[in-house]
Amino acid sequence: MIHKHIKSLPHHPKRVIIISLILAIAIGIFGYIEINKKVTTPVVSGDSSTLGNVTLSFPTDGKVKTVLIKAGDKVKGGEVLATLTPDNMDGSLIQAEAAYDIAKTNYQKIINGATGTTVDLAKAAVNTATVSLSEITKQQEVLVSNAYRTLLNSSLQAQSVGDNTAYDSPTVSGTYECKNEGSYNLEIYSSSGGYSLNYSGLEQGTVFLTDVPRLLGSCGLSLSFDKTKTPFPGAIFNIQIPNTSATNYSANNNAYQLALQTKDQAIAVAQAAVTQANASLQSVVTSARPEDIAIAQAQVDNAYGALISNPTYGNTIISAPKDGTVSSVNITPGQAVTSDTPAIIFISASN
Repeated sequence: MIHKHIKSLPHHPKRVIIISLILAIAIGIFGYIEINKKVTTPVVSGDSSTLGNVTLSFPTDGKVKTVLIKAGDKVKGGEVLATLTPDNMDGSLIQAEAAYDIAKTNYQKIINGATGTTVDLAKAAVNTATVSLSEITKQQEVLVSNAYRTLLNSSLQAQSVGDNTAYDSPTVSGTYECKNEGSYNLEIYSSSGGYSLNYSGLEQGTVFLTDVPRLLGSCGLSLSFDKTKTPFPGAIFNIQIPNTSATNYSANNNAYQLALQTKDQAIAVAQAAVTQANASLQSVVTSARPEDIAIAQAQVDNAYGALISNPTYGNTIISAPKDGTVSSVNITPGQAVTSDTPAIIFISASN
């Protein structure tokens, strides 16, 4: 039964936070009790029955790490006044202090949020991904456009319609540059000085037939007629765009479909990168969530409980024996001291 509850914990983050906080508080209380049992023991000189003016010293030799008060400060009983790095520092204490410092730093980082540099980097990543998306979109659109133009120009030719198969058809040249599919319907007629044709469908107009290519509308195609042959008035022809009966139509169509597929995939990947970059930016600038703060606080409490429970922790601090006032401070950070070095003069509030 207990095993089932334990396995279900990852699915209940609120339970995890509550349990972490309970454990942290328990460890902190236990550590506090232990440290007060083992070490409230700066070396004290003076009348211990009244605790008037007393001189406080570290219980061991070492180098002063921090001095947390100054002359004239009022302090509470048990408040840490100074800390020491012992000459022979226990390895487990070093680890406990490091874990506590890391937990405090992480907690402060969550509370303060991201630094300006981190935000700038996240914004730059969004900008880079956005620019990349735009460039990839343009490149893919060009590739698709080229493939489609090739498809529309699959071996264009004027094909006879109805009973006109016996008549020679005009020659189609040039490149179709427009994007509409459809057909040009051509009908030859006699005109002054020769033969012309009317065209309709995708475009409308008239063109005089010669052996020199003449533009057919404005989409880039031209028509010419073999001067050794005689056009037949009334003959009808048709230019299909694209020419689905061309031998290269199937290959051109496959290339066009592949270009469309590649475009969709490339743009999807680039868009996903933009989405991810925006999500990262949002997570950087968003305020810390309560559950994140609670977890970080629990980690600080756990680390602190482990630190003050360390057997040698008490030898590294001077704490106030009672409520009172700091009369003078005779140590500075970095100073080497021995166990008999007068460090702090303390006046009890009960004097």
